[in-house]
Amino acid sequence: MLNRDMKNIKLINGLLLALALFVASCSSDGDGNLPDLSRVPVPLITQAENSDVLIQEPADFKGKFIVDLYFKDDIKPKSIDVVIAKNGAYDKVKVLQANVTAYPTTVDIDAAKIATAFGINVSDIIPGDYFEIGANITTQDGKLSQAFPLVGNQFAADIANFPGSNLNIKYPVVCPLDMDAFVGEFTIDDPLFWEASYPVTVTREGENDLIITGFVEDPAAKIKITVNPQTTKISVPKQIFAPAFVGYTNGSAAGSGEINACANTITLNLTYTVDQGSFGTYGLTIRK
Repeated sequence: MLNRDMKNIKLINGLLLALALFVASCSSDGDGNLPDLSRVPVPLITQAENSDVLIQEPADFKGKFIVDLYFKDDIKPKSIDVVIAKNGAYDKVKVLQANVTAYPTTVDIDAAKIATAFGINVSDIIPGDYFEIGANITTQDGKLSQAFPLVGNQFAADIANFPGSNLNIKYPVVCPLDMDAFVGEFTIDDPLFWEASYPVTVTREGENDLIITGFVEDPAAKIKITVNPQTTKISVPKQIFAPAFVGYTNGSAAGSGEINACANTITLNLTYTVDQGSFGTYGLTIRK
């Protein structure tokens, strides 16, 4: 049986062939006015391992990404210009690295390069900003496919849903993460599962773990969350927070979330289970 990738490739090629035949037919009749088809390679832009994915301290930001082609054996572009957009202003897209012709190519990025591209100072890069990286593609016949066109999209929406596809990447600017700022007395807002707001105490364990005591308004109930300082994402491995819980046994929670250093908040999506079954997944916010 053909795998999904092969099916997609055959479907695309089949559609291209059908459209090409239709164009040829129109041209032979003398009444057709459709433009000639041009094959546009699909770019693949991915974060390099062990590189910054957020801009926390602009002066310390060290990003790295890889420019490649999704279909390795398809027709190659004449060239790719790596471009960058700030805060969704696609009428002011700048070239970050021009004339890329080898694939894959690794590109380094830091705040100085970003500032130079936009004619600003590094100090002008502030929390709330975001920068998008894309590929302006020049095809073998000289046509330009823009990463961030003012009208429409570079590719059909289905291409973005191909397995492993990544047409662009985004670097948000966030406040620097200080784990100690999340230690102390906080409030949990839990409107859906526990249907209440209540106080908790947060302590730090090691470099990246936080312990939340007083969970579900039980002074003895605790959950541990682990923060990835590079991405500010949170993981919550499955753990028992209360051996006896609302008439059931072994109340447990597991899930994920994110820490917001600007707002001093933590958001979590937790799945609650007991030995007897599951309550489902619900969101909560921990705030100062």
